[in-house]
Amino acid sequence: MKQTLSKIKNHASGFFAKFLAPKTPRNLLILYAIIAIPFFIYHESHLPWHYIFVLCLVSLVVGLLITYGSLYVINRYWAETFHPFIELGVVVLFIFALWLAEVLVFEAGAVFLVIFVAIAFLIRVLHLEEYARLLIAACLIASNALIAFKALQGAEKLSAYLLFKNKYQIEEKDMNGWEVTDNNQYWNQELQFGFTLPEGFYFFKPEDLTMENKTGAGQIAGLLAFSDHDANRYPFVRIFYFPDYLGFQENQAVSEFSEYLKIEVSKGDIEDIQEIQQKELEPFIITSKFWTFYDLLRPRYAKTGFVLVETSNHDKLLLHITENLEKGEIHEQGIREFLASIRFGNRL
Repeated sequence: MKQTLSKIKNHASGFFAKFLAPKTPRNLLILYAIIAIPFFIYHESHLPWHYIFVLCLVSLVVGLLITYGSLYVINRYWAETFHPFIELGVVVLFIFALWLAEVLVFEAGAVFLVIFVAIAFLIRVLHLEEYARLLIAACLIASNALIAFKALQGAEKLSAYLLFKNKYQIEEKDMNGWEVTDNNQYWNQELQFGFTLPEGFYFFKPEDLTMENKTGAGQIAGLLAFSDHDANRYPFVRIFYFPDYLGFQENQAVSEFSEYLKIEVSKGDIEDIQEIQQKELEPFIITSKFWTFYDLLRPRYAKTGFVLVETSNHDKLLLHITENLEKGEIHEQGIREFLASIRFGNRL
């Protein structure tokens, strides 16, 4: 076992020594670009070409800068091993990358960080020079991958928001004027629309939502979620507004929602989308369509889709609903209560 570890150490050390020659950084940056660009294009192939170009450019620039910086730090550390400021900087960068990628949210991520710190401390105390160099290089490479991926993800969220934002040139209104009574009845005078907030749910006004939560073809009017701090925790309902003069129809709703699902799949959040048939009970619903999917972030099967309704002003509201699957039920209890409580006349 000791001989095997020694061989791995020597091979890895020789690899870095060889590729840190004067021309090597340039060659590695070119190699990085050759590998990364096809991946970026494939990952964003569902978007228009100009969005793909911008996303690739942003992600490539971030990746190249971090890679170049990593090579410079590795070169300095190889020349001056156990430099305390380099070690501290790399450790801080690595922890930041783990936090940015939300690895530390999970218990396994926190355990990994504790083990990593213990191993790093042991190598430093014992002055194991070769292992210290390899550990620094590994931390920089991992940080590069995590930060570059988050840059791609952030640019993707921005592009999705811009792709849908005011797609129909809607004259946006102030949708924050929600009135609420002590018994959790909500009413929006601008929309002429109201509902009763189900038990366990929380309501977010548009001004309280992030860019990702606002992404949709219409103007966001509000969001109901089963969490007071995470608007993406389902079951949730996002309310989108379409004014009467647009003449928003069922085929447009299906097209827009299908495009939204493609983006979610490309981001690596969901997979295995299957359309399902179901009949809504509320008579005011114009149309609805739902799909099951496998949630990769919260490993489970769930359901998402939309309900299209018309207000007394003849405006349309698209209710984007994502919920857990319940056997034998059209919707979860909270979603059923929400739909049953919808009103188009102010009865506060």
